[in-house]
Amino acid sequence: MTKKALIFLAAGLVYLALMLVLVPGGGRPSDFTLFLGRFHPAVVHLPIGILAIGILLELFSRRWARLEQSVLILLYAGAWAAVVAGIAGLYLAQSGGYDPITLIWHKRLGVLIAIIAAAAFTLRSWADIAQRPPSLIEQRGYLGAVVALAVCVGLAGHLGGRLTHGATYLTRYMPDGLRSVAGLPSKDDIGKLRLQDPAKTTTYDALIAPILAQRCATCHREERARGGLALDSQEALLAGGDDGPVIIEGRSEESELVHRIWLPLYADGHMPPEGSQQLTVAEAELIRWWIDAGASFEGMLSDAETTPVVQAILDGYGLDEIKTGIFALDTAPPDSGDIAALEALGVAVTGLAEEVPYVQVRCTNLDACATDEFAAGLRPLARNVAWLDLGRTNVDDNILATVQDLPHLTRLYLQQTNVTDVGLIHLSSLEYLEYLNLYGTSVSDSGLAALAGLESLRSLYLWQTAVTEDGVARLKADMPNLYINTGLSLAPVDTTTTESPEESTEDVE
Repeated sequence: MTKKALIFLAAGLVYLALMLVLVPGGGRPSDFTLFLGRFHPAVVHLPIGILAIGILLELFSRRWARLEQSVLILLYAGAWAAVVAGIAGLYLAQSGGYDPITLIWHKRLGVLIAIIAAAAFTLRSWADIAQRPPSLIEQRGYLGAVVALAVCVGLAGHLGGRLTHGATYLTRYMPDGLRSVAGLPSKDDIGKLRLQDPAKTTTYDALIAPILAQRCATCHREERARGGLALDSQEALLAGGDDGPVIIEGRSEESELVHRIWLPLYADGHMPPEGSQQLTVAEAELIRWWIDAGASFEGMLSDAETTPVVQAILDGYGLDEIKTGIFALDTAPPDSGDIAALEALGVAVTGLAEEVPYVQVRCTNLDACATDEFAAGLRPLARNVAWLDLGRTNVDDNILATVQDLPHLTRLYLQQTNVTDVGLIHLSSLEYLEYLNLYGTSVSDSGLAALAGLESLRSLYLWQTAVTEDGVARLKADMPNLYINTGLSLAPVDTTTTESPEESTEDVE
């Protein structure tokens, strides 16, 4: 190798540096530059293969000195191949649709490979050019460059695979044993959605926003809104782009967003652009369905009306049974010892259903639940009590101070007890309370005010209480979805509550 070879290689690195500055990262690239960029996937394998062989031969050259010249040739060729691949990659990046963070690191590593390969070649050949033995610094520097080169080639190849095939390309078929060690979900759980509480999760947040973020926001986000269009927020999505709105509520066939993503892949105007990560048919269908349903950002997933096709998609996401309310929460099962301790006080404790971590507690005599022992025994099961029947017992307002600490309570029976308006104040914190029976108590209009903040409350029984029609009207105005039974109507109980049909006769006694 001659000094001329080093000069040519230095010129190649300078040209690569200039291209980093001159090739734009955005805008509308020409067809010719995109044509040049398409050579990157073919060219990029050259430096990988050449340098990998060079590194391998370097290991054997320690034993067979005649391989040293081959290593030099491979390092030189690999450095030039990295320069050419880097330039083609810069053109390809203009097509857009790539994750920006992954892309920038892939670029940096590509340039670093060319520089390190050139440095390794220089350190290895400089002593021969100077016609002297290599110095210790040159030897150590060369070995460090070879190690760094191996690391950079591996990392750059991995990031290139992520850009081309997606983040899960390497791990998609990894055995479950390795997936567990790596902290990844099992293969059966890939693609499954795990929502904390679908009853409080909108369709947009659960399904639509993640699709737009993954497939579109690399080019259409606030920091880089191609065509003036950003899709990374509700406001931006409604605002549209330079050509106007992209969604028409209730009319997907007139929505530009749907039109673009359903165009054939090679059609002019198809989005995401060809070569980028495309939407699946299921994802495109969900967007169309969401827009036809009104493109609501507030509509809850649990309330969404699905078509057979959409339901099949949701089934595939693991949402075949959308759990809501307390059943969507991750609650530990009750301790059998705590249940036994409560039953020893003369209280009936039964499971709400099979494979459900919730129980119903029912007092079986007048005094069993009107004691401090009952309140103390209830506390260890606080997160598991869903139904609590204190009806027809001697309990008073004191017990409601304990009831307020039952965060998952959905049904509360207080009929014919000594509770008053004062005690109802404690119920204001019961987030999931759906059913409340106050029949035969001294509750009045002032007590109803404490119930106005119970958003989940759907059924309220007020027979033989001190409430007035005006008090009921005020509560109804605050809670239009609440069914209030004052004994003057036999209208059916709202079926959205957890009340079972066989128990309805007991509630209207």
